[in-house]
Amino acid sequence: MTTGVSDVTGAELGRNIQPTFGYYRQPNGWITVSINTRLERLKYVEEGWKYLDQYGSFDMTAYTVNHPFEGLFMFGGAKEMPLDQVIQMGLYIDSPLVPTCGQHITQYHRGHRQACWRGAKPVEFPQLADAPEGAIGPFVCSFCKRKMPTPEALTQHQSVAHATPMGNIQLGKSLGDTIAGAIGKQPTAAELDELAELRREVTRLKKSTKPAVSG
Repeated sequence: MTTGVSDVTGAELGRNIQPTFGYYRQPNGWITVSINTRLERLKYVEEGWKYLDQYGSFDMTAYTVNHPFEGLFMFGGAKEMPLDQVIQMGLYIDSPLVPTCGQHITQYHRGHRQACWRGAKPVEFPQLADAPEGAIGPFVCSFCKRKMPTPEALTQHQSVAHATPMGNIQLGKSLGDTIAGAIGKQPTAAELDELAELRREVTRLKKSTKPAVSG
């Protein structure tokens, strides 16, 4: 059972606990989240970072880790992000909703309640209007339909997650190019060797992908 004295003491101690994270602009223009204590802030400023104190401070929780820029967006800071960060992070794809409570995650507001989301709207990025043609996707994977923010991200995704079908596509293209190059002329010995090797590879792939017959 707690006493009135201990309750008051706990409350007084709680008032001294300040949120220790905030937003900075790095020298390359990108916005990041980091510790904003006095010593850390001085260190970052010496390295060329700019502290964006107008967007407040917050605690780092599991929720904040997964929604690092929510506070920035909630207080109108979406315009602070450079265009390349918005694009490369894919923030323009299914833009996140912004709570309407106007409260950071702190000891006094540990999580958003249903009322915090009443009237919530997706983040708007005005800088997207300046994006060059072809820079805005999403770029959809032809194998799994996953949305990727850039052509480079799509290529990387397919080369890792879909290496086998991508290899088959490249093999088919190479075979087609070789056949097309040989049409209308006498193929060279090197072209014949390449064609034979490609045929052997296609045969090998067909055997390796053939479903096993259970007895």
